[in-house]
Amino acid sequence: MDVALVEVPVYGAIVVPVDGSRLAERALALAIPLAEQHGAALVLAHAHEPPLPLMVGGGAPVRDAALDATQRAEAVLYTEKLAKRVAKLTRVPVRGLFRDGKVVPALATLVRETHAGLVVMSTHGRGGFQRFWLGSVADAFVRQATVPVLLVRGTRPPAKRLAGAAPFVRALVPVDGSRRAEHAVEAAKGLLGRGPARLTLLHVVHPMSALAGQNLKRAPEEEVVATYLEPLARRTATPTLDVRLDVKVEANVARVVMDAVEAHDADVIALAGQGLSGVQRLLVGSVADKLIRTAPVPVLVVPTHAEGATIHG
Repeated sequence: MDVALVEVPVYGAIVVPVDGSRLAERALALAIPLAEQHGAALVLAHAHEPPLPLMVGGGAPVRDAALDATQRAEAVLYTEKLAKRVAKLTRVPVRGLFRDGKVVPALATLVRETHAGLVVMSTHGRGGFQRFWLGSVADAFVRQATVPVLLVRGTRPPAKRLAGAAPFVRALVPVDGSRRAEHAVEAAKGLLGRGPARLTLLHVVHPMSALAGQNLKRAPEEEVVATYLEPLARRTATPTLDVRLDVKVEANVARVVMDAVEAHDADVIALAGQGLSGVQRLLVGSVADKLIRTAPVPVLVVPTHAEGATIHG
């Protein structure tokens, strides 16, 4: 059964959250060439959340208005200076936008106001108590984002490319037979643009599913390719986009994806990950979390409100 994939709009603007750190600014190494490739404006977004109230002598919390004013002024100045500095590095329009309030809601509002089609942000790629500013913001933001979010681990800068070269040319997209997962296919196509590129569709068959399919006339991997991946590839391929297929039988999906990144020399992973929390974070949620924390390449997390209806058993 063929499923119509969602068209991803052209990026009118690309939002880059910044917080005054070099770590956050590393996302610009990808955001600038992406904006140039897609003809999008760059929006450097900074949200200022007032410092927590101080507890004085065990009494009622006291907010330090002077400290808040100083920090706010420094944040405004930083945002303005950074925008001017970045504008000298690119031909696309660059704006620095500052907002007061809690970081995640403020960023979400800026995305709507600027009609952005993509957010590029750095993340520590850490879990638990180590998820501080960027880690916790990225974690919370991707769960309520309405546009794709490209997460760049800040442990090392993105690989350098020749001036004018597309930042991504080899995308890996794990698909599991659901409409939700396949939204990432079109998002990956949008990220790659119109130039020559390669997109690999990866499907991981759980060993239990493979055992259940022993009565099939062909191996489970061959069945997946013939009935699911090949039709999807035909709908995805373009004259400039080479679509390749990969099927593995394995219980550890994240490990297979990590191995596939190396095997296919992928420079970005695209997958769905919207609105999953708690016990619902099964394939998409937990795998997305694992890859965001450990993948050696940027991860494009694609939101979708579609039901995860299975189209292949």
